[in-house]
Amino acid sequence: MTHGQTHEQIRDEEAELAAAAEAGQDGAYRAYATFLGKNGRMDQALPWWASAAAAEDADAARTLAICHKDRWEFDEAERWYRSAADHDGGCAFGLATLLKEAGDLDGAQEWYARGAALGNVQCLTNGALLKAARHGSFAEAQRQLDEAAELGDHKAASARQVIENIVDDLELWEDRLARAEADGDAEAAFEALSPLRDPEYAGMFTYYPSTIRAAEALCARAAAVGSHKALIEQAVLVARDSDRFEEARALAVRAHELGYSGAAYVLGVWAFERGDQRVAEQWFETAAAAPDGHDYARFYLGLIGIMQRRLDEAERWLRLPGDTEGEDDPYDGLPKMFIDQLEEIAAIRADPARLPDPELTARLPDLRAAAESGGPEECFAYADALERLYRLPDAADWYRRAGTPRALLDLGRMLQSCQADETLLVPYFEPAAEAGDAGAAYSIAVIHTDAKNERAAGVWKLKAAELGHARAAWGVGRTSEERGGDPQFAERWYVRAAESGLARPAFLAGRSMVRWGRYAASERWLRMAWENDIPEAAYHLGRALRRLGRSTEAEQWLRRAVARSGDFDRPRGPLERRVDPRPELAELLVEAERDEEAAPLVADILAEYPGHATGHRLAGQLARRRGDLTTAEHHFAQIEERNSDPGTRMSLREIRELLAQVTHEH
Repeated sequence: MTHGQTHEQIRDEEAELAAAAEAGQDGAYRAYATFLGKNGRMDQALPWWASAAAAEDADAARTLAICHKDRWEFDEAERWYRSAADHDGGCAFGLATLLKEAGDLDGAQEWYARGAALGNVQCLTNGALLKAARHGSFAEAQRQLDEAAELGDHKAASARQVIENIVDDLELWEDRLARAEADGDAEAAFEALSPLRDPEYAGMFTYYPSTIRAAEALCARAAAVGSHKALIEQAVLVARDSDRFEEARALAVRAHELGYSGAAYVLGVWAFERGDQRVAEQWFETAAAAPDGHDYARFYLGLIGIMQRRLDEAERWLRLPGDTEGEDDPYDGLPKMFIDQLEEIAAIRADPARLPDPELTARLPDLRAAAESGGPEECFAYADALERLYRLPDAADWYRRAGTPRALLDLGRMLQSCQADETLLVPYFEPAAEAGDAGAAYSIAVIHTDAKNERAAGVWKLKAAELGHARAAWGVGRTSEERGGDPQFAERWYVRAAESGLARPAFLAGRSMVRWGRYAASERWLRMAWENDIPEAAYHLGRALRRLGRSTEAEQWLRRAVARSGDFDRPRGPLERRVDPRPELAELLVEAERDEEAAPLVADILAEYPGHATGHRLAGQLARRRGDLTTAEHHFAQIEERNSDPGTRMSLREIRELLAQVTHEH
């Protein structure tokens, strides 16, 4: 509802716009679609946006694409972007960005170029950055960014400075390395590239992958001088590309064979991240046994021992880095991370429920025999028993042998609990998710969320919600609402989540329904939220009941809201304000002409918020009713310029006319 419009005025405006759109008048499709969208009715707006787009309205095509993208309907979004991208720079930009997010970098590069040719400066900037990121075409990117900056794109100027800094750094490292190469100094060659290990440059590698190749080449040159450490740095850089992992592993093995003890640690970490504890343990033991030792390898060996309930071994590894046990401090000299794990060992030993079950251990031979002669179900049963007995590497083998979606899902969850790299575990969850397991789909969504892959996270969260996962439905609704443009879509998913019994989405659904005038539908959800101790539900329920004409009930709920307002949620964003139920209750009392009850509320509101528009309006109405025209004029004048309510302007004009008459008579 537009501020200041009555419901009758809105209905009249809608009827006029609908009639014009039905008649196909110029601009009417867009006007009616815009009206529906602003009133929270995107479902009804989409067909009219489509009509406008079909009539060669490029902005309408872009709006449609954005709406579908926000609903994670990427095929539809792409279709509408493409419908106008060849002649509209905004659609070309949207299409290029969509393709980039989908991993189609060639397509993105093409459409950024085509959009730039159409005069879209954002395409010019993003196309330049993509060239720099993919191909290391820094000089060409700088030229394009200069052009974009001249056209007024402030982001282009800052991006150009970033690229200039990258080029300067690469040249500096190149010069330092060249001097070390000339001297044949392996240690100096390694130190010349020390900034590459600085976390400061992690963002450079993430956003400009071409710099990885440049850094990799520098490391290879340092390794050629004789730096085995540089060979490991090269391996780490290569490993950033998951498709080149075996190449990275071969480099690390070579560094190990050349005598660098740190290589064994790196190989152990990589195996650990992939959930292969057997191989990880072998490499960590190698690193720990090196003449210089390796405390972090010992820590990982302790961690693996704890996970597999080989507690004596774990304790031995974890105590090695410290001094001899002292009388006063049993952890003398140990880092905190080691102490934490030793305390965990003590807690496990003290809790039989966290130790292997002897009865299940006794059954293990029979379960193995059944698995060896049986099929997937028997293999799964044996794998499950092995996991519960903390024989994790063997459990992983048998889960893989079972091979069913359920077995792979349990394997993925087991490896998650073993601190494996979650992004590598998605293939274990996918078969179950594709077979309809909502929890598996949601787990994939969470993995992508943690990895900051927003598109993949959204796709999987929506899939989980469609499969009935309540928290996924809640998340879909929340994301849509945060984007701000599609309250109907958000509300549908809040309702789906609330139907499973979740109170918070019930509140969000009810609040949305009140906001967009669906008062009767809101009551069920707001009552549910109140019964689950969400006090702000009382305020929105009071508003809904008041507009349904149930004033007595509305007053009861608004008084509850005032009493509990201190428990309302804090605002979650800079544009949100904390809800205050007092103005709504005061309005209800003024409408009922219960002025003595309303007056203290209004006074409190204005004392706390001197410029409160509703407070001044209500104060003006109260003053007018008691005949204090001067005070009424003061309050209405406070809001005349910023209140579009025609009733306020009429009241102020009438009061001034009355005051003029009184002045004339005296």
